[in-house]
Amino acid sequence: MSGKRVVLVNTNRLKPGVPPVALDYLAAACEDKGVEVEILDLCYSTDTRADIAAYFKDRKPDLVGVSVRNLDDVFHSIFFLPGVKKIVDEIKQAVDSPVVLGGSGFSIAPEQILDYFGVDLGVAGEGEEALPALAESVGNSSTYPSIPGLVYRTESGIQRNPLGAIDLNAANIGRRGYVDHTPYLQDTRSVSKTGAVQAKRGCAQSCIYCIVPAVEGTCVRLRPVAQIVDEIENLAKQGVYSFWFADSEFNCPDEHAEEICREIIARGLPEVISWNAYIAPKPFSKELAGLMKEAGCRAAVDCIDHGVDEMLERIGKDFRAEDIREAVIAAREAGLNVGHCLMLGGPGDSMDGMLKTLELLLSLRPLNVVWADPPGMRVYPNSPLADIVAQEGFDKKNRNLSGHIKANENLLLPVYYLSRKMGILAPGVKLWRRIGHARFRWKNRVAG
Repeated sequence: MSGKRVVLVNTNRLKPGVPPVALDYLAAACEDKGVEVEILDLCYSTDTRADIAAYFKDRKPDLVGVSVRNLDDVFHSIFFLPGVKKIVDEIKQAVDSPVVLGGSGFSIAPEQILDYFGVDLGVAGEGEEALPALAESVGNSSTYPSIPGLVYRTESGIQRNPLGAIDLNAANIGRRGYVDHTPYLQDTRSVSKTGAVQAKRGCAQSCIYCIVPAVEGTCVRLRPVAQIVDEIENLAKQGVYSFWFADSEFNCPDEHAEEICREIIARGLPEVISWNAYIAPKPFSKELAGLMKEAGCRAAVDCIDHGVDEMLERIGKDFRAEDIREAVIAAREAGLNVGHCLMLGGPGDSMDGMLKTLELLLSLRPLNVVWADPPGMRVYPNSPLADIVAQEGFDKKNRNLSGHIKANENLLLPVYYLSRKMGILAPGVKLWRRIGHARFRWKNRVAG
């Protein structure tokens, strides 16, 4: 044992709660490196200040890792960072251990968020290698340049190291059990009692609105199938019988997805568990659809986005309308519950494009169609869409934009792109966003 101690803090307080799968993975990696780990989960805290003070009263870890899961809710412009900063400030008051930020939300814009929180350390991307290394070397800044993904202050400004990329074949991070799932399972607001499993990391796609390649890298790394299904069994032993595959697209590559399904079936797990996943229309065969159904897939979200080839190419998709057609037919024939999700309103989109998309779907008779609620694209920092917006002009004169435009050049506050060529749809979207904002605030008052 190294003798180092780390506390990982879950700051995501939206309800129903989402168990922090990343903290389970990080805890396993730290333990393998001899670093002692505890998790402070504030999801169901009714008084974060009191709970933090009580927790750190008799503890002084070498490092406190704070997870920033999301910048905002995507749909209704609810900005989460002020609530998380409040928690970070409460931690600073309770203990003088160094604080390191991390998580998918932080990794979207590490330098800007480090500045926003007023802390000195962060980890962009995955932290399984970086966090134990940082725990060993806190206070010895000479080692910082060698720690993957580390973001840190220097006299010359904030520095960011290249992303880490652990060998997922060698890292057995799916033991689970560090995060207590009990409060999540007891939450009466959660219908599905869902956990999460990650089957791979990285994305080689180039969707203009997506930040996954920037957060996880562009090289797709696959976890061993046996370890993934072992993890599912570990969750089931803890009472978690339903879960999401926390991958951008479960079926990319499709061979890996098929192997996972076959292993789940071979172990008899469909009698015990059910699961959901995001999928892409390509590659999505009838065989895979059937395997997913047999393996216990309760629902999948097929991110088709649009039905016009020109728009699909413009927003960076590698599939076309014919691939969507084949995917819808495959899902329907397998009896697999798939929601085909639309993301309309991107650069150059129009009412004509929307009508052609709806015409395609009406002709295919899919089981379910989900229209992003409301439509339009969140403009994230460091995304290709952000570059397009910069070229068009980031100001109120750009009628494609809505949301927080003034004094928000770093795009931390929510900004949305909805092509002005969508015509009469655009005012309706803005009205729905205002209604949704108020409703979301009321339902999630504890979010801060």
